[in-house]
Amino acid sequence: MKTLLALGAWGLLPQAVLGDTGPLGRVWDTRQEKWLDTQVLRERLLEASTIIVGERHDNPEHHRLERWLVDILADAGRLGGVAMEMLDAHQQTLLEAHSLEYWRSLDDDQLQKALEWQEGWDWQAYGPTVRRVLELDVPLLGANLVGDEVRGIARAGKAPALSASVAELQRQALIEGHCGMLPENRLDGMLGVQVARDRAMAKALAALPEIGVLICGAGHARRDVGVARYMTPKPLTLGLVELPAGMADWRQALPRSADSDPAFDLVWFTPSMQRDDPCKMLRRRFGGSSSEIDDQGSM
Repeated sequence: MKTLLALGAWGLLPQAVLGDTGPLGRVWDTRQEKWLDTQVLRERLLEASTIIVGERHDNPEHHRLERWLVDILADAGRLGGVAMEMLDAHQQTLLEAHSLEYWRSLDDDQLQKALEWQEGWDWQAYGPTVRRVLELDVPLLGANLVGDEVRGIARAGKAPALSASVAELQRQALIEGHCGMLPENRLDGMLGVQVARDRAMAKALAALPEIGVLICGAGHARRDVGVARYMTPKPLTLGLVELPAGMADWRQALPRSADSDPAFDLVWFTPSMQRDDPCKMLRRRFGGSSSEIDDQGSM
């Protein structure tokens, strides 16, 4: 069997990620340092108790791969449910207030309204996943904190108890993620938000029957600094990692870990997206004033 992930033969994998050469469309086992073929990848997924999938929020290939994974587990009769960063605890109460038949009966506009879908999350990206999980008749859980709780943690400005290496990596990620515009006196609060979200997502994922899946940003999905730190047994962490065009050494795309083990158990390399400069957009939005940056940024 070829090491190239010819998963398109399953009729489920988007053809756009099937690279003919190189690492694109392939999954790297970071611990065993080898490429996984189709059957071994499937076995790794099916033997997990929980799976965390980390995405770039605006990459459509990542969303399609997440739906592929959900379908693989469902087809094997092993999908216990899906928790999503894009749904919060308030929306969870809305989901529980109505029957599955009610949710299935709604069209897209009605579903967004009934769920009080947040504008910060692109419905075109996540709506198909929400609807697919509802169709499968497995639990769909809101894994995120509500906005008021997030803002309260951020404004309290209390640094969470973390090891020096984890705190350093998290702080640097926050600084870079806010283009250097986040003032030093807000770092502790923002770090507190990140950790609180990780804990909330860990709680939601742990509440699902096996095999539970969490869909979240790559920062939350990391084994070394994210949700997995707060779970026992440890979940399988799968990072959907963009490979910049022209990168000579694909290993450079692997994230630096806060400890001696890799940041993800498995890394699935995908094409990168062409994006406008996010820092330019942020400066334009806030006129260069860091005081206006909100506390809702997610990794």
